[in-house]
Amino acid sequence: MITGHGDDIYKYKDIRLNFSSNVYNHFDHEGLFCHLADRLDNVVSYPEPAPRLLESEIAMMSGVDSDEVCVTNGATEAIYLIAQTFRRSKSAILMPTFAEYADACRLHEHMFCSIYELSQIPERAQLVWMCNPNNPTGTVVDKDELTECIKAHPDTIFILDASYAPFTLCPVLTPHEACLMPNVLMLHSMTKQYAIPGLRLGYVTANADLLGRVKLQRMPWAVNQVAIDAGHYLLCHSDEYSLPLDDLMKERERVSEKLRKLGCIDVWHSDTHIILCKLRMGKASALKDYLAEEHGMLIRDAGNFDGLDASFFRIAVQDKEENDELVEAIGRWIFEG
Repeated sequence: MITGHGDDIYKYKDIRLNFSSNVYNHFDHEGLFCHLADRLDNVVSYPEPAPRLLESEIAMMSGVDSDEVCVTNGATEAIYLIAQTFRRSKSAILMPTFAEYADACRLHEHMFCSIYELSQIPERAQLVWMCNPNNPTGTVVDKDELTECIKAHPDTIFILDASYAPFTLCPVLTPHEACLMPNVLMLHSMTKQYAIPGLRLGYVTANADLLGRVKLQRMPWAVNQVAIDAGHYLLCHSDEYSLPLDDLMKERERVSEKLRKLGCIDVWHSDTHIILCKLRMGKASALKDYLAEEHGMLIRDAGNFDGLDASFFRIAVQDKEENDELVEAIGRWIFEG
């Protein structure tokens, strides 16, 4: 999906408040910017063909071995690398979810089907793709249930996109636990965790034998030097990027209730900062355009997620004042539009 993702801020002018991309917009990046500015002369030389030093640093942070980490150009590159590695496989995708799993499967000629519960995994499925915590619903599959499912399908490879794991208080599989399972590839997004979507930086953790098959497919120099330099800095300053999870979860509940009280919106349960909503009347695209053009706010039209329709939209909660401003503007569109 080249177009249709969230955070299409480039389409609009004067966006003040961004609820579309599932990142936390209130980190102070000044230290990172200064760090990168001091190293801009690095761009005149090639980076490592594979960012092995950064992989070693991630491994140390995650409690795994360096050969159990593969740094990628965002988690999205990892999705396509995995689909390429297992080209023409039979895949099942837990829906509704991120469209790139299906797009990568199409590109690499997988036979794939949509499932809506783990109990629906087909017997012949060679790969299962799932986002946990999930985008766009924000829900988390129970850790014990997921672990049992993985063990019950030893011949099936589970691709677990854990990009939103930093945004939940629910128990989820750790990289160390994933690496102990021979049939799990776990995706991670520094883009999401550190709110740097423009830099494109992610990684995969998995059993070394399984991950080695994926590493054979990656192109040299896929991760640029600026992103690598950013990765080194962020790992060394991770304490400066601590998410206020308790506050975000309280805000999610408060905002969800305020949206419900408008009387025209159904709000899905979420275990993260993500809120999926459904308009009882009207299209999310119209609401999105109104908020962008009249209030300088950006939300995600979620109508292009498989299983959802044109009435769905998604937001990622920010701070209290911004969230209140958004709910008030949505109310104006509903009652005054």
